[in-house]
Amino acid sequence: MADSYPFTGPTISGIVFALDDPPLTGKPVVRITVANPSEPRRAITLDATVDTGFTGFLTLRPDVIAQFSLPHIINRPAVLADGAIGHYDVHVGRIGWHGQQRLVPVYEMDSDPLVGMALLWNSRLTMDVVPDGAVTIVPMLS
Repeated sequence: MADSYPFTGPTISGIVFALDDPPLTGKPVVRITVANPSEPRRAITLDATVDTGFTGFLTLRPDVIAQFSLPHIINRPAVLADGAIGHYDVHVGRIGWHGQQRLVPVYEMDSDPLVGMALLWNSRLTMDVVPDGAVTIVPMLS
């Protein structure tokens, strides 16, 4: 596409943030750029936690969705990790992923941003699960 904004290249990188002191666990975090589909220059780059238990593409907080006027497409039920069922607004956002611009569904959730399995599909995810360990997501060769 002709529009350009701070997209990543084919490899998405991040680190494992330690959650305890001394570190007993952590969370893999990567940087992702999200924009309004019709205004790709209106973009934000933010940290998102890789969550292999989330089957969707991406979640964002309501304030970020409102700030970038991401178009609403549907309200859908979702089953959370604790088994609870909630109904969530789903929007569409433009992201940079593996060097390409993609339109993806974005669930509106009042939590830190998450990257889910639908976005990771056809990718290789590797993590060095130690404090400040490398997180790498690369496209799988077809």
